[in-house]
Amino acid sequence: MHVIIGGCGRVGAELADRLSDDGHDVVVVDVSEDAFDRIGSAFNGETIVGDITDPDTLHRAGIDRADGLVAVTELDNATLMAVQIARELFGVSRTVARLFNPQREASYRKMGIHYVSGTRLVAKAILNQLHAGTFPQHVAFDEGDVEVVEMRVRRDGHGMTVAELERHGDVRVAAVQRGARVRIPKLDDRLQHGDLVVAAVRRGAHRHLRDVMGDPILEPALPGGR
Repeated sequence: MHVIIGGCGRVGAELADRLSDDGHDVVVVDVSEDAFDRIGSAFNGETIVGDITDPDTLHRAGIDRADGLVAVTELDNATLMAVQIARELFGVSRTVARLFNPQREASYRKMGIHYVSGTRLVAKAILNQLHAGTFPQHVAFDEGDVEVVEMRVRRDGHGMTVAELERHGDVRVAAVQRGARVRIPKLDDRLQHGDLVVAAVRRGAHRHLRDVMGDPILEPALPGGR
């Protein structure tokens, strides 16, 4: 993929490094040349000093062949303008905005903008750690009572099949990590003590799950899991 990243703060630099490591063609745009110092030495993409909302700068970044654009500037207005220009003027199908003002999320959704709210994600992560008996959280939806969490299998859950874990209808297992291997399990696969399970869970199921997953708040999360 040819990906353009607008903004080279901590988030932009980390995205640039990860996408570059995965073999993608990455161009990072920022108004400050010093911002590029945050990018790792192994980065093999391109950096451009310029305004991500400027069509000329976007042309220099290869917007005509871009598969995606990510805007992670410090200003919501500039970020919104960047993704709108990429989508509406240049036809870029994959655009994501990192936005700070959670009070405008309803407006973002109406505009059809794919976004991540840093404020909302941080708040949810903190609340998740404060509530005893909850599992480390990957995703919490704004509406409904479903969240995606990670759970460590304890001794009481050893030998349980995925089907048995899901039998109450309030859990759906997406992946299981055992050692260094991560896989999508079958219903008759048996869990082992120490497995890390990622699942969609109804919030009311936490008490039931603790019978086989123990006290989850004491378990460390996967590196980069949140």
